[in-house]
Amino acid sequence: MKTLNKISILSVAFIFAIFTSCENEDYLVFTAQEPSDAVTLSMNIQTSYLVSEQTASNLAERIIWSEPDFGAPTPNVYVVEMSLNSDFSTIDLSSGDISENFIELYVDNLLDMAEAKGIEPGESGDVYGRITAYAGSSGANAAVSSTSEVFTMTIEMIETGVCEELVASNWGLVGDAVNGWGGISRGFATNDIELLTDGSGVYAAYATFLDGQFKFRQDADWGVNFGDTGADGTLDAGGDNISISAGTYAVFLDLNNNTYSVESTYTDIWGIVGSGVTLQKDDGSGDIAEWGGGAKDTKFTPDPCNEGIFILKGIKLRDGEIKFRQDDDWGVNLGDTGADGVLDAGGDNIAVTAGTYNITLDITNNSYTMQKL
Repeated sequence: MKTLNKISILSVAFIFAIFTSCENEDYLVFTAQEPSDAVTLSMNIQTSYLVSEQTASNLAERIIWSEPDFGAPTPNVYVVEMSLNSDFSTIDLSSGDISENFIELYVDNLLDMAEAKGIEPGESGDVYGRITAYAGSSGANAAVSSTSEVFTMTIEMIETGVCEELVASNWGLVGDAVNGWGGISRGFATNDIELLTDGSGVYAAYATFLDGQFKFRQDADWGVNFGDTGADGTLDAGGDNISISAGTYAVFLDLNNNTYSVESTYTDIWGIVGSGVTLQKDDGSGDIAEWGGGAKDTKFTPDPCNEGIFILKGIKLRDGEIKFRQDDDWGVNLGDTGADGVLDAGGDNIAVTAGTYNITLDITNNSYTMQKL
């Protein structure tokens, strides 16, 4: 009996200790502290952002920032604010509370701010941004926060009041992110991806890049080329290579202001595919990327004057067949059943003969034209 009593007393003491420990844990309080490092941008803001209504759905910039440690077991909350004024006397765009350490700004967002700022086509102006990180929750009752330095985004409105037809130019894209620094055909008369222009000094192309680097050059030759020394969005004659991640982009070259911009695009991008293309595989073998095998499709450029019109100038074809498809995928593709010039969803392949062509794709009226040069 004495032994049993000792065991019982020890058991009670042990249980009491457990409950006391748990009870004390319930009253543990974590106090958020000022972070040792303030929230900062983790990417470079471009020198200018060229915008127009025709590119409204394009991604203008992916703002990424660091994640400060407040020393509390609660997730951070972030608020991104944009203002027309450097003192943030007005908040003209706010993300609200978000948990990710990035946000995507679209051209449409910048167009709204440009309108509010009174930036007219052919003009440019500055808007301002900042990121605030909170420990747990935002608002006036937040215990502690960290706000980034103000960053400036220069919006440049492309002048489209008098719309001119896009024509081929002698400027192109080259690089290991493009065409093996000129050794791989991208389907044009030269191996470079050729830029179109409306004659205003601004050049454009939609293109799919690999991870790597690129430059702009004239006449598919290194005699005149532009890079970006300092990665500040300003063109430099013979400058440093421009780094880029794999993806499809709208690329603008502005020789009037000596700037360029590269805007990510995700959907509704039309391309040409088939056995009749001269686009070569990315592996440098020299083999043709028939029916999308081994390389992404050569991309059309949207007509800045007409909604639903897509343009491809100076595309080099060989004897074979082609189709048009969206986003490098067969989910949405167009052929021509009956060879009557009318586009048909999932229709028959279009027979082509070797030559260089200008192709216009009219999605609005389900038609296309192929002009042999």
